[in-house]
Amino acid sequence: MIGEVIQEVKRKVTPLFLFLWILTTAAIISLATFRSQNYILRDSLEFFTFTINAVLPIVFPILAVLVYTVSFSEEVQNRHLTYTRMRRPIMETLYIKLNANILLTGVFFFLLVFISFLFAYYIEPYLDIAQYKPERFGLTKENIAADTYSRYTFTQLLRYGSITYGILYSLWVGMNAALYSVFGFLLVLFMKNRFLAVSLPFIVYLVVSFTLAALGLEKYRPNNAIFPFDRIQSSIWTAFVPFLILASINVCLVIYVKRNISKVESLT
Repeated sequence: MIGEVIQEVKRKVTPLFLFLWILTTAAIISLATFRSQNYILRDSLEFFTFTINAVLPIVFPILAVLVYTVSFSEEVQNRHLTYTRMRRPIMETLYIKLNANILLTGVFFFLLVFISFLFAYYIEPYLDIAQYKPERFGLTKENIAADTYSRYTFTQLLRYGSITYGILYSLWVGMNAALYSVFGFLLVLFMKNRFLAVSLPFIVYLVVSFTLAALGLEKYRPNNAIFPFDRIQSSIWTAFVPFLILASINVCLVIYVKRNISKVESLT
């Protein structure tokens, strides 16, 4: 099955797909570069958060389902999956596509965030684009490192090196993106309205975020769990609360699809 998953990923990674990924990454970095000229920043960490926190938290679930789930919904609508029954069981086909979805979406977002991190920490300082004046924030060369450790959730990891932080945080965003794309993927299977199915991850993301904010539970908001740059640092475990809830929902949906595969109208 691993070979078939890789083959499915290769089938989706077209020149157009690569161009759109490069365009998305370049647009996010370019926007931050342009905006940063009007701000005074503390350090490379702030430039990185400036890059990630501008647009990505708003479009995150939309972009997550666009990577794979939208094209999968077209295959379901065109009843492409029903024609694969002659070659393999339908559940095996679904597992292949589900794993391809997880892999492709996760890698898409991991690279997007990690390249933004590399630009902020290792390229931008040589280009001298942003204005860094840590002294305006009461910071010196002696205490600025300690400040970064307690600035945002996940920056605790900077104690183990900037690359460690960059890799683990990029992986975290990629995992969450895969989770939202899986949510949309599974909804597509048993919802007649395909547009609503691929839109629900975004709707849930917004509604839950606003609801928890109204209840004073901001540290558990999905957007803060993934992009924790608008509030004070929380323990890393708090970010896993919304993650595990959505993961549990996805597991329940997988079990439902597996037990009711003959009743799923899109696959019959």
